[in-house]
Amino acid sequence: MTLRSIGVRTIAVLAALVALATVVSVGIAHGAGTNEGPGQEKYTIGLFGDVPYNALGKSQYPNLLADINASHVAFSAFDGDLKAGGDGPCSDSLYTTAIANFNSLTRPLVWVPGDNDWTDCWGRYGPGTGTADPIERLSHERQLFASTDQSLGQKTLTLTRQQPSYPENFRFSYGPVVYIGLNVQGSNDNYPYAGVDGETRAQTEIDRQRAEEVARKAADISWLNAGFDYAKQTGAKGVMVIWQADPDFNNEQHLADTRSYDAYAGYVDALRADTIAFPGQVALVHGDSHYFKMDKPLNGPSGGVLANFTRVETFGARNTHWVSATIDQNDPNLFVFEPKIVPANAG
Repeated sequence: MTLRSIGVRTIAVLAALVALATVVSVGIAHGAGTNEGPGQEKYTIGLFGDVPYNALGKSQYPNLLADINASHVAFSAFDGDLKAGGDGPCSDSLYTTAIANFNSLTRPLVWVPGDNDWTDCWGRYGPGTGTADPIERLSHERQLFASTDQSLGQKTLTLTRQQPSYPENFRFSYGPVVYIGLNVQGSNDNYPYAGVDGETRAQTEIDRQRAEEVARKAADISWLNAGFDYAKQTGAKGVMVIWQADPDFNNEQHLADTRSYDAYAGYVDALRADTIAFPGQVALVHGDSHYFKMDKPLNGPSGGVLANFTRVETFGARNTHWVSATIDQNDPNLFVFEPKIVPANAG
C-alpha cells in the first residue's frame, strides 16, 4: 500500500467521522428521542410531584418549573398527583393544563399518574370533587400522556412502554441507570373497602375497582421484574423505580386499620427480592405523603438493613419544591439526593 493511498483512506475516514459527529450533535441539539449512552458518567435529574395543590400551589408552580429549567438537569421525573384531591373534579382541562406545564420544561419529563388524577375522581373528597369513573379517567390520561414512545418536555427521551394495556409503565436507560416507571397509587392502590378512607360506593363498584387493582398489580410486578432483568443484562450500575404511592414501609405511618395500606405488601416484597438479586444500587422515588424524606426502610433476609436500597419521598402540597438526584459512576452510592428549595416559594 502506497503512502498516497494511506493518506486518501485516512482523509476518507476522518470525513466520515466528522459527518457522524455532526449527525449526533444535531440529534442531541434537537433532543427528539435521544437518550444518553453509558458514557454519561455524571449527571443530575430533577424529581417532583404532588403539585400544584390549591391556590397557593398554583401560584408557586411556575417558580418551581423555572427553577428546574435554570438548573439545567438532564431530565425530570414527576411522581404523580396533578392536583389536590379537593381541587375540584378531574375535568379534561386538568390534564391538558398539566401537559402544557410539563412542556414548559426545556429538558425531558417522564410522568407517572397519581391517585388524585384518577382513582379518587369519583368524589372521594366530597361535593364538587367529581363523579367520574376512575377507570375511564385513567384511560383518558393514557391517551394524552402515554400514546407514543416519547416523553414530555421540549426535548424528549425515548421510552419502552408496557404495551398495550399499561402504557403509563415505562423503562429507559440513561448513563449507568435503568429507570422504571410504575402505576402504583395512593388510596391503597385503588383497592377499596367499604367505610375506609371515605369509601361510600356500592359493593359492586368496589368489586370493579378491586378487579382493576389486582390486574394492574400483576402487570406492575411483572414490569418491575423485567426491568431489573434488563438492568442486569445490560450491566447497569443502578435502578431507579418511580411511582406515586407511599407504600407505608413497616407501617411507619402508624395506621390502625391495615385496610388503608394492605395492597402494598406485594409491591414491597417484589421490590425487596429484586433489590437483593441486583448487584448495584436501587432507589425508589415516590410522592403521596408530601414531605421530603430519604431513608433505608427495607431489611434483608437476616434482618439487617438492605444497604443497596434507598427510598426518597419528594416534596408536595404546601411545599412546592423539588429534589435533585446526581448520578455519579465514581461514587460507590451512585445516587446523591439533595432537597432543592425554590427561593421564591420558601417561607
